[in-house]
Amino acid sequence: REFPVELTVNVVQSAGRPLFTASLRDLSPARAAEQAVRQSEQRLAAFMEHAPVGMYLKDDDNRIEIANPEMAKVFERPLAEVVGKLPQDLIPPEQVAFAALADARVRATGKLDVVDGHRPEREDYSWSLVMRFPVYRADGSMQIGGFVIDIGNVKRAEIELQRSREALYQSEKLAALCSLLAGVSHELNNPLAAVMGQAEMLEEDLAGKPEAARATRIRNAAERCARIVQTFLAMARQRPPTRAPMCINTIVNGALEIADYALRTSGITVIRQFADGLPTLDADSDQLHQAVLNLLINAQQAMEAQPGERRLTLTSRCDSDRILLDIADTGPGVPAETAGRIFEPFFTTKPMGSGTGIGLSFAQGILEAHGGSIELVPSASGACFRLELPVGVAVASPQAEAATPDTGQLSVLVVDDEADVAETLGDLVARIGHVATIAGSAAAARAALSAARFDAMLCDLRMPDEDGIALFAWLRESHPGLARRTIFVTGDTLGAHVAGFVRDCGQPVLEKPFNAAALRAVLPSLEPA
Repeated sequence: REFPVELTVNVVQSAGRPLFTASLRDLSPARAAEQAVRQSEQRLAAFMEHAPVGMYLKDDDNRIEIANPEMAKVFERPLAEVVGKLPQDLIPPEQVAFAALADARVRATGKLDVVDGHRPEREDYSWSLVMRFPVYRADGSMQIGGFVIDIGNVKRAEIELQRSREALYQSEKLAALCSLLAGVSHELNNPLAAVMGQAEMLEEDLAGKPEAARATRIRNAAERCARIVQTFLAMARQRPPTRAPMCINTIVNGALEIADYALRTSGITVIRQFADGLPTLDADSDQLHQAVLNLLINAQQAMEAQPGERRLTLTSRCDSDRILLDIADTGPGVPAETAGRIFEPFFTTKPMGSGTGIGLSFAQGILEAHGGSIELVPSASGACFRLELPVGVAVASPQAEAATPDTGQLSVLVVDDEADVAETLGDLVARIGHVATIAGSAAAARAALSAARFDAMLCDLRMPDEDGIALFAWLRESHPGLARRTIFVTGDTLGAHVAGFVRDCGQPVLEKPFNAAALRAVLPSLEPA
């Protein structure tokens, strides 16, 4: 068997003559130990080279003595420029003292120290988990070693999870708001219907007299309240978008009407610079209304704490085949470092509780769905958002209003549990030449139907005891002809049950608050008897 040996030859003098001695030592154990050390060093080197985390060891002077290739990514410089350097040579100045304190904790306690750090300007290692720990030499002296782990993906996942939770929270709030609006709208629309109808009839009765102007003011105020309620309902309704020709100036004026109180109480002057004769848009008015309203609210919130003049300027114009709307404020403006992120969902610079971070993203989605865009454009002061939308398909100029088809005198059953609303609706029916019978409940309607024949029925959907839906189901069985000539009257189309019924039944709907013109428009739509 062959094995390595070490031959040692010594020469000594014996009786005046040189004497040679030799010894042999088996080197197998030593060579095996050396091989084991080399293999261990190779494994350690391979481990450090391929480890997906930064690894380092400091010497007694606090310089990097050993570092693996991943540390080059951590410090964003070649590995040769890492080894032998002090922390202050490698990390931002504001982090030097923090790193020194962490090292001091390890030396004082002899225990693992874990901290995380954030470098938002970086791609890799934007979030880092830094672990420092003691490494003892054979003589008991301490060195500091450490791992640096890129936890950016984990942090981004946590942020995304938080955004999802916030989105769910906002969705739940919106659902609660829709439910609240459904009830509030019904309660408001009933008295508004009575006020609008009575004011309109009073205006007609006083035509030519000085008091007519007062009736007109009452009607105008009631109609403004009605538009506000209807706008809130349109914002809360969950329905597919519908496109129709409309003017951007009308949409903006509607949004300003909703935001008027907040703007006035914040001391904001609104300047309208609307071009006349703009081409129409082919758009969903509810969606564009919401987008514009979001921008108005953003501007109001930006300026409400701003000293000096607070001014909101809205400018509309046409540029070739595009409609442009600029919404400019005199607030603090958008910081350059956040300007690139303001359209990201859930990104907000507002304090906690003051914003959701979805307003601009929502507006951008609406504009893009309409083939348009929204951008932040340079402004001398404050912020200026430009909305750009394509001109809609040209439509013919409106002709003289077509005459309402003559349906003859109808006998109309009016069913509503609100006496003021029922009487107002009955009076309007009479004003346009028909005969009205009023029933204050579904039970009263059944009794009236057993005693007389009716050409049409105006029926409230929400009533105590038995609602309009249940009455209509009975009507289909007992009076199918009248069921086909039923118009539903409602101030609540938000509830899923009501909205689904209105959609499926196929009958006309007169929304509260109503006026004589709306009633005249819907009565001829009934199927002939």
